[in-house]
Amino acid sequence: MASIASKHCLLVVDDEPDVVQSVQDLLRFDFRVLGTTRVAEGLRIMAEEPVQIVMTDQRMPGMSGVEFLKNLKDVYPDTVRLLFTAYADIDTVTDAINEGNVYRYIAKPWDPQELRAILRQASEHHDLQVERKRLMREVQDKNRQLEAVNEELRRASDLKTSFIRVASHEFRTPLTVILGLAELACRSDEATPVLKSWLEQVRQSGMRLNHRVDQMLKLLTAERFDRPLLRQCVDLGGLIRHAVQEVAGFVEQRKQSLAVDLPDYLGTMSVEEDKIHDCVVQLLINAIKFTPDAGTIDLSARRGADGGVVISVADHGLGIDAGNLPHIFDPFFTRFDVLHHSSGTFEFNRRGLGLGLSVVKVFVEMHGGTVRVDSAVGRGTTFTIELPAPSAHVAITV
Repeated sequence: MASIASKHCLLVVDDEPDVVQSVQDLLRFDFRVLGTTRVAEGLRIMAEEPVQIVMTDQRMPGMSGVEFLKNLKDVYPDTVRLLFTAYADIDTVTDAINEGNVYRYIAKPWDPQELRAILRQASEHHDLQVERKRLMREVQDKNRQLEAVNEELRRASDLKTSFIRVASHEFRTPLTVILGLAELACRSDEATPVLKSWLEQVRQSGMRLNHRVDQMLKLLTAERFDRPLLRQCVDLGGLIRHAVQEVAGFVEQRKQSLAVDLPDYLGTMSVEEDKIHDCVVQLLINAIKFTPDAGTIDLSARRGADGGVVISVADHGLGIDAGNLPHIFDPFFTRFDVLHHSSGTFEFNRRGLGLGLSVVKVFVEMHGGTVRVDSAVGRGTTFTIELPAPSAHVAITV
């Protein structure tokens, strides 16, 4: 037998005491049954007790059962309302059911099994209604929370856009000075050939950065960030050699050796040149930083069987712990040794913000390619970029 606390509460209102008593006796094991012979008493019980089901007679002095249940509907809409009725009142009861004031009617005299079945249905109906309203409240609460989150996101987006606009503007002044001075220095007769070579690289990198700032502003102004790759047919050998030239000064300062293994003719490929160039430069700088002074770095490239290209950068430096390898392409990952973190461009074991390798991964995957890492502590690290032929993949937008 179910405990009293778990039973639904049934209120029986009938002006015949014998009817109230018979229902209480019949259903005492299935419900918590309350009874009264007066409508006023029924209203008092409703105000004091949590009643899930009300069952009342239609013909009662002072107020009909339909009128009583209609009043209850306005005050206690979750309570399921049932009506005892004789055949003569069937039209009135049908109208009450159609108007939603009465859930079901029970014809007199009732069959005990049929009465139990109707009350089980009424109990289930009540529970479903309560659950539906609970879910509706949850949905409304979640919608309010979502609206608040969306408002926060809108504010954050506005702040982000404002910050990028200001930051981009702030980039322009120092870039203009850098580009102007670099160009003047390149024209000077006092600069040595080696210094002029470095200054030319500074100028080219500054121009590329200036182009990126312009591009970023255009995207922000148009609020479009889904531009397709700007593919062009590029000489792969020339692209890689230019990347090597860009880091040559760092290699020289560290007294390292950079061994470049390229076929006589690597061929051409349709890629966005700046992105692939930046990937090769980033991997080379990464190798320079984690290779000891006078160490060796190997760069190689070859065409794949599918017409794609495979580019590898290998160092013989510190290597990466196996536990850190799964995170190496995560943004802002710096191998967890934050107590020994120190920024630098090319110095030994210097760490940046942890964005370089994550950007390489994004740029390569935009071309439909993959980048992987193989490493062992104390033996070095090899990064391998595999780019498929453009016809072998679907274009990806950013």
